Amino acid sequence: MNKRGSHVGVVISFVIFVTFLVFLYTIISSLSVKEREKEYMVDYLIANLMNSSSETISTLVLNVNQPTGNNRYCINIQSIDIEQIPVEYRDNLLFKYGDQALSYKLQNINTIWVKIPQEHFQGIILVQFSESITPNMDETMSGCDPHPYPMGDIKEITNIFESMLYELAEMHETNYEEFKEFLGLSPDLDFNFYVLNAEREIVISAVHAEPPRSESVYVEEVPLQYVDEEGNIYFGFLKVEIW
Repeated sequence: MNKRGSHVGVVISFVIFVTFLVFLYTIISSLSVKEREKEYMVDYLIANLMNSSSETISTLVLNVNQPTGNNRYCINIQSIDIEQIPVEYRDNLLFKYGDQALSYKLQNINTIWVKIPQEHFQGIILVQFSESITPNMDETMSGCDPHPYPMGDIKEITNIFESMLYELAEMHETNYEEFKEFLGLSPDLDFNFYVLNAEREIVISAVHAEPPRSESVYVEEVPLQYVDEEGNIYFGFLKVEIW
């Protein structure tokens, strides 16, 4: 009996078996790493989308503490403190009384006219400014109540803007690869995202492709609060798909 040949055969079989195990481990490990990357990137992607659509809104109140006069349908804000409303933001102001947006006119660098709902008006007007606010101007105003009214301190609130979410969706459609790089995504990963309203109807859709059935697709949905250009607050959901 050739024991040496038998031993050689056992060694060769063992080497083949070990090589197969190493190969199998490499394949499984590679797949596992990619799956873990996808799982991690879902949360990373959501955070980046929300950060990229957020901006700080500065808010203060205008206290019309005395009724306006007869036939006065606007008020005259004079000697505006540059620290309260910086000059560069005076083209991006929003005045609101309750849910009603009020138009305004820049009379000069130190004077703003604000339309009021009715004569003999008295109440609190919310003032907001941010680069993402679209101004509601009215150049036809005249004859405003000249009485000076006090303004409160500034508070800064970070909000997600609907307009910026639309911009992200447009970037996703027109410059997909650059958008992925901007968000810090790996080139071999793909994704879609959606904004849903409170009734879970899709209001913004950014679709690169239908998710494949041949590989794992990670999906996550998180609550979302965002504001439109008139300062109205909406509640909904941000949904992402990544594969």
